[in-house]
Amino acid sequence: MPLETVAIPVTTAGADGSATGSASSGLLGGFILAIFADFHADAPATTDTTIAYGTRGGTILALTDTKTDALHVPQRQASDAAGAAIAGAYGYFPIHDKLTVSVAQCNALAPAVTVYVTLLREL
Repeated sequence: MPLETVAIPVTTAGADGSATGSASSGLLGGFILAIFADFHADAPATTDTTIAYGTRGGTILALTDTKTDALHVPQRQASDAAGAAIAGAYGYFPIHDKLTVSVAQCNALAPAVTVYVTLLREL
């Protein structure tokens, strides 16, 4: 299965410290391996960034009060057939959807953050 990295830049508008913005990717398919958040140098430390499924909702990664460029490896807890969590069992987030990146409590910046999503693509 091939790897692919998709960039999602988010431009924010509004007053300093309360600017917001969002952007969506195109349709993605596969498993999310890693997410790198690359913030504008002028983004304030109060910046909140949320990466979620675009159509059906559901947060994959929430970054609160940070402007630190960092690599994240989000994983979901596995569950059994009845829906009960399996202790110590985790897996990558599957996706066949768009991703939406939302930014709040930022300054007006273009882009305020660029999120790079690395996928293990489905064939």
